[in-house]
Amino acid sequence: MIGHRGARGRAVENTLSALRYAIRTGADIAEFDVQRTRDGVFVASHDPVITSRDGRQVNIREASYSEIASIELPGGERVPRIEELLGEARGRIALFLEIKEPSDARSLVELVLNEKAEDYVAVISFYEEAIRMAKNVYPGIPGGLVYFRPPGLITQCKRLGCEIVLPRYPLATEKAVRYAHRLGLRVVAWTVNEEKWFLELHRRGVDGIATDYPDLGVKIREELRGKA
Repeated sequence: MIGHRGARGRAVENTLSALRYAIRTGADIAEFDVQRTRDGVFVASHDPVITSRDGRQVNIREASYSEIASIELPGGERVPRIEELLGEARGRIALFLEIKEPSDARSLVELVLNEKAEDYVAVISFYEEAIRMAKNVYPGIPGGLVYFRPPGLITQCKRLGCEIVLPRYPLATEKAVRYAHRLGLRVVAWTVNEEKWFLELHRRGVDGIATDYPDLGVKIREELRGKA
């Protein structure tokens, strides 16, 4: 069970509070998006432009980290450094770090290695180039391609040396799941927030489900385990 952007449906996304919620509810993995400031600091944010609590908009990639650190998000939250997420997660939960810009891949993997976090971090991206660069830095880091259009990227994942494929949930068909498993890949479907889809994807044999509501996902998983 993967908490999407930490726990997007229960806390401000891509924050330490979202990570703590995912941990507290028993999720296995929390997913966060990665951006880099002008002075090279990696932070968690889906979009490069963020909006402060008072309505001010700031482009992370054009701002210094000190500027980003001073911004108050809705709910009084702030934008966390990736190092903070790694420290909070250590020994408690695994992380998926989504590379939003391929040019960030090399430095992000170097950061993971410097923090000695390679045992509980995987890097994922919509961009093949990002995963290729990440694997060039450290072939042992788990990687995966994210996609939302047919016919999918299962073959490309295998060619890149990925361990994971991450289709948008309607594309995680039984046929696709079987094919990925034959190639030795694990399948993570995203983003699933309805019980009927949790149950259907479980039936199809996916290995993981990303959700905005990790508490709901964990509850359904435990119910399925009880029936088994």
